Amino acid sequence: MTAPPANPFAYDTPTTAATAPATAPLPPTAPAPVTDDGDPFSGPAPQEARGPRLREMYGRLLLIIPHKLEEGIPNRLDPRGGTQDRMTADVVILDGGSVSYGGKPEATPPKPHTKVAGTPHKNSRMFISAVGMISQCREALAKKIRSGQPGMVLGRLSVGEAKGDQNPPYMLTPPTDADKAVARAYLATVDPFA
Repeated sequence: MTAPPANPFAYDTPTTAATAPATAPLPPTAPAPVTDDGDPFSGPAPQEARGPRLREMYGRLLLIIPHKLEEGIPNRLDPRGGTQDRMTADVVILDGGSVSYGGKPEATPPKPHTKVAGTPHKNSRMFISAVGMISQCREALAKKIRSGQPGMVLGRLSVGEAKGDQNPPYMLTPPTDADKAVARAYLATVDPFA
């Protein structure tokens, strides 16, 4: 009669056959965290606006700190499959009081805004696809790439002239001395590059 193996799931091996070296036991793994209802999984969070869109910033004084530019990326809104450029930038709304966002009041039927932000308000890493604004911010981005110093653009958001059947492009108008004073006061209280 042979003694039972140490592992109940191991096979008996003949004593004359070479045996494999013993392996170290696997460390125990932590169980998945469990929610109140016993389910370890959460459903996807609803998509919500991270900050105001350009249309909600119209007429506001903006401080733009560009981080990168992607050129020729697919434009999902173009039925012909065209491409567009997209800049990633921090956009700080400096004036105009609180700004409402989170809805689509321009849609049919309208969806009212659900969030409010006070000013100054910083939208970190915002995508900008407006061709005119990208053009106005290219030099500030080139400064960052060339010298390692962050570039900033200050201006008031407006719209330019529409070409053909296109919507009028978003543009920045040059800042006044009073606008520059507002921006300097903001920069005195925060590190805009943090």
